[in-house]
Amino acid sequence: MFKLNHAEIYFNQENTPVSHQFDDVYFSNQDGLAESRYVFQQGNALWERWHQFNQGHFVIAETGFGTGLNFFAVTQLFRQFRQANPHSPLKRLFFISFEKYPLNPTQLAQTHQPYPEFADLSTQLCRHWQPMITGCQRFHFAETTLDIWFGEIAESLPQLGDYMQNRIDAWFLDGFSPSKNPQMWNEQLYNAMFDYCKPNGTFATFTAASAVRKGLENAGFSVHKRKGYGKKRECLAGVKLENSTKNHRTFAMFTPWYLPQSAQINEAQDIAIIGGGIASAFTALSLLQRGANITLYCEDEQTALNASGNKQGAFYPQLSDDDERNIRFYIHAFLYGQQQLHWVIEQGIEFERDFCGVALCAYDHKSAVKLDKISHLDLPEALFQRLSQAELSEKVGLPLPCDGAFIPQGAWLAPRQFVQNLFDYLQKRGVTIKTSQKITALSQQGEGWRLTNSQGETFFHHIAIIANGHKLKDFSQTAQLPVYPVRGQVSQIPTTAQLKHLKAVLCYDGYLTPADQTQTSHCIGASHVRDNQDRQFSQQEQQENQHKIQQNLSGVEWVNEIDTSGNLARVGVRCSVRDRIPMVGNVPNFAQQVEDYKNLFNLRRRKQPIPPAAIHHNLYLIGALGSRGLTSAPLLGEVLASLIYGEPLPLSEDILHQLSPNRSWIRKLLKGTPIA
Repeated sequence: MFKLNHAEIYFNQENTPVSHQFDDVYFSNQDGLAESRYVFQQGNALWERWHQFNQGHFVIAETGFGTGLNFFAVTQLFRQFRQANPHSPLKRLFFISFEKYPLNPTQLAQTHQPYPEFADLSTQLCRHWQPMITGCQRFHFAETTLDIWFGEIAESLPQLGDYMQNRIDAWFLDGFSPSKNPQMWNEQLYNAMFDYCKPNGTFATFTAASAVRKGLENAGFSVHKRKGYGKKRECLAGVKLENSTKNHRTFAMFTPWYLPQSAQINEAQDIAIIGGGIASAFTALSLLQRGANITLYCEDEQTALNASGNKQGAFYPQLSDDDERNIRFYIHAFLYGQQQLHWVIEQGIEFERDFCGVALCAYDHKSAVKLDKISHLDLPEALFQRLSQAELSEKVGLPLPCDGAFIPQGAWLAPRQFVQNLFDYLQKRGVTIKTSQKITALSQQGEGWRLTNSQGETFFHHIAIIANGHKLKDFSQTAQLPVYPVRGQVSQIPTTAQLKHLKAVLCYDGYLTPADQTQTSHCIGASHVRDNQDRQFSQQEQQENQHKIQQNLSGVEWVNEIDTSGNLARVGVRCSVRDRIPMVGNVPNFAQQVEDYKNLFNLRRRKQPIPPAAIHHNLYLIGALGSRGLTSAPLLGEVLASLIYGEPLPLSEDILHQLSPNRSWIRKLLKGTPIA
């Protein structure tokens, strides 16, 4: 479900890496780089096609990432193209690759040593390289984005889903030879390649095996032979002809009710974001990197004054014992969020933080059972360690009365400082931020949206994104979403000589952070009051925060030093949803969906055509981040920007369905349950 098997390799006499699993070289003994350029770049006529390309991004998909040599070579070529053609509409390259047996970071770096021209790319990739679980991991290299799908390609490829039909411009059909790896080279692969390929899209491969040629032809490609590279006599290339009528899917779409729909835009469109918290910040960052013109509307006098405004917050994945898709989402979000945090640090954006790890306490029977179940998921030790009482106490730096688990790469950071400084960075790069602007209504005007504020002023934008936290339902278009506000009070307590020894974030039925960087205070919390938007200080919740840790961790003396009597606290209101996973994507047209899908159960049973879900075009949302916004916002913002621009999405289709804003009523309609 989660676990990855890593590659076992050795280097032959020509210093070429060889796979133990497949007993085959990763690339040609003669010249792997020259082979890559000849077979894949020339075989797909990339340079010539890029000159004629009239869209903003180009998508390449590859079977078998291996050492990354094909990726490095094509990234170098694309940079040469961009430098030679600065006014071309083609600005960005997406490279999707699949890898069952990833190399470890040391092996990866070693395979790159013969190619000093790729030193910078190699350093960047190896710095963030963390193959931890199956699924997609996204990496950024300036104008090039790399998505690696770790795991068995037969399981990963279908997860590109309905959305990616007819979106891939070129295929690199690579990997170990058909005789060494027959499991990959099969009809399922060729049919999927064809379905995901654009009309007039191409493929190229190093092999000329007759079974491969026939398989690609049967899938629908027009195939021709080319002269092979080096000692190979021939290789294959081909095209998906525009007038091809082949379609290997039984219906046009398997799940049209969850189909994400891109915006109707030109490349640099005018986008409004409503909200001033961490979700807005990361969405704006991802959109800005695509050249968008962004205006942000924040109803408070400053950004990050609500749920994103705490002094200290924990950064770690929410690991549950009852929903595998939720776990996978939060792990992917955590890994991507780490990359983005380090990128922010590299830009010189200042904020307090400490990558100190997060301890999860088995403070009662229920929590112990939960941690035991998670430990059986076979997560890598860098992500989750089930520890004894003594081991966990050592990690934490203070004695604990229970065992638990440890997330070594977890952290704490200062959310308000982080978000406000990130907004300052965005503002200097062209994002317009309007504070004290409460948007009260949205109305569609042509293909765009008119925003009305509380003073009756109106603003027009081509695309609008609702990211206003617990006020997500305040618009008529979002009123039916099953989200609710949750009030949370975080207490700030003074440190003591004992508490200063705390060296990791401590989670129980609440959390306690290590001392801040001034070594004067900690944060403890948070209360959880559903359907409450009041932001006034509560003496009762202040005392409850103190009593909670003292009850959960009773039996150790240091908890008695927790003192909330100074009444320092901060109240925020979060946006939550019952199934504990955020919402991102198109704003659904609820009334139209209920009408269109009132007979959805029978339409499926009778195998009748089903239209895509009705939406409010060019209107999007990101919300219900609950108490995990620090972890989930970076990936959610990237998903939303990718969707708006019609780019590949960095999550599997089943997780995207779980994040869909219309999921609650669609689940009922799929069962034949009427919607009230």
